[in-house]
Formats: sequence, C-alpha cells, structure tokens
Amino acid sequence: MDPIEDTLQRLREAFNAGRTRPATFRAAQLRALGRFLQDNKQLLQDALAQDLHKSAFESEVSEIAISQGEVTLALRNLRAWMKDERVPKNLATQLDSAFIRKEPFGLVLIVAPWNYPLNLTLVPLVGALAAGNCVVLKPSEISSSMEKVLAEVLPRYLDQGALVWAGSS
Repeated sequence: MDPIEDTLQRLREAFNAGRTRPATFRAAQLRALGRFLQDNKQLLQDALAQDLHKSAFESEVSEIAISQGEVTLALRNLRAWMKDERVPKNLATQLDSAFIRKEPFGLVLIVAPWNYPLNLTLVPLVGALAAGNCVVLKPSEISSSMEKVLAEVLPRYLDQGALVWAGSS
C-alpha cells in the first residue's frame, strides 16, 4: 500500500477508535501546543526572521501571540463548545428531545500559506484539535525555516497518533 494511504488509514483508525474525542485528550493537545509556543519562542522568531525578515516584535504580535491567544481561548471554552445545544421544538416535536450534537469531522488537512506561516498553520490546528479531529499539517515550503521548525519540533509536543506532518522536507 502507498505510504500516504497507510498514514491516512492510521489516522482514520485512530479517529474511529475515539482516541481524539474525549475532552481530556483535546485539552492535553491544546496545552501541549501552548507549551510548544512558549518553549520555542526564540526558535520561532529566528525562523520568521530568516524566512520573512520579521523582527522579534512583529513575530510576537502577528504570529506567536495570536496563536497563543487561540490556544487560551480554546482551552477556556472547550467544554462549552462540546456541549449539546438545545433547540426550540414545535407542536409536532413537543414530546421529542431536540438538540444539536457537535461532532468532529474525522480527518482534517491544513494547508498553510507562506506569508504568516506560524499563525496560519497553528490557528486552524487549534480549531481542529479542539473539535476532536485528526490532522494532516502541510505548511508552505516557501517558508522553509518555519517549515523545518514545525516538522522537527512540533511533533515532540503533540500526539503523533492524531497528527501527521506532510511537509516537503
């Protein structure tokens, strides 16, 4: 079988087994993503300087702080986002229970552009992890320094059974 098909099958099996659904798993992944941002701030700033000539201030404001803010927001609201949402009933459904159950999609592909390589990779990743999905990440090869940092360092923080790297390196 093709290695890509094997990888996708492995992710689908992890999702179908329910590995990514519990709130505890989702929160742990989000906290790990937050630690990645804190522990590697200088490395991320250096990669952004190499790729896009961003100053440390600009990297912090336009990339790192926004990503960290999304992690914080998701952690703060995760349980509420996962709760079933009651909806109004009409005369025909008065005796039924009516609600919206929020279910993850399963497998998500995140393809990020080059111009905000950290922000536009991690912000969608936060949403995908908070929703309980497995993820294939594909950052831009144009931002090669950031792509390298994400490929080499991020996997140390996140569960590799639910996240796959699809970089060009």
